[in-house]
Amino acid sequence: MEIWPDIQVILDIDDVLRGEGVDPVTAHTKHPPLVKAASTALSEGFSQLRPVVVSQIVEVVEHRHERILLQSGKELAGPLVAHHLAGAEKIVLAICTIGPQLENMASSLMEKDPVLGLALDGLGNAAVEKVAQQVCTQLSDQAHAQGLQASTPLSPGEPDWPVEVGQPQIFALLDPSKAGITLTSGGMMVPKKSISFVVGIGPNMSQIDSCDLCSLKETCRYQHV
Repeated sequence: MEIWPDIQVILDIDDVLRGEGVDPVTAHTKHPPLVKAASTALSEGFSQLRPVVVSQIVEVVEHRHERILLQSGKELAGPLVAHHLAGAEKIVLAICTIGPQLENMASSLMEKDPVLGLALDGLGNAAVEKVAQQVCTQLSDQAHAQGLQASTPLSPGEPDWPVEVGQPQIFALLDPSKAGITLTSGGMMVPKKSISFVVGIGPNMSQIDSCDLCSLKETCRYQHV
């Protein structure tokens, strides 16, 4: 297992608003209090971020029907993950988190200042997404340097790879407890502001847009943001 050093997070007010599920253009023109809360969240909450990334590279032994057998003796299974990672020579498992501090700060403010509490929560969403994007970019660059491709990242939570199935598979292959990340019996990660995903590395990997993997793609208002 590798723990990534020196994870940098760069965010602005619009990132925080998107993390809340708010359209920045609408907020700036019609909802100044939301913009003010996002600015306050960024200035007061940024110091609470503790970004950590853990990853593991596992060689693929064999691709079978809805199963990928790995060198570790374990496997990834399910129709979606098997299809998405078809052809992978190795698989990178990664878990990103920003730690519990910001989450605790947001929770403590939800009753007395819910607007700021939600803005802090949005900051957390935006931050962990930025960390995950940074990891995926580095994995893609490393694959290209080897004449290979990195697939679009795939996270548990889709109908064909639900959280309660996918998360235990990832945690069986990658133990992030040394980085303070644990898994509940229901498949939820602690801290909550954490993202897990798998990336396939091979000569011709799936480059599908992440939105196309989502069960909400037909109704999501933020698909094209």
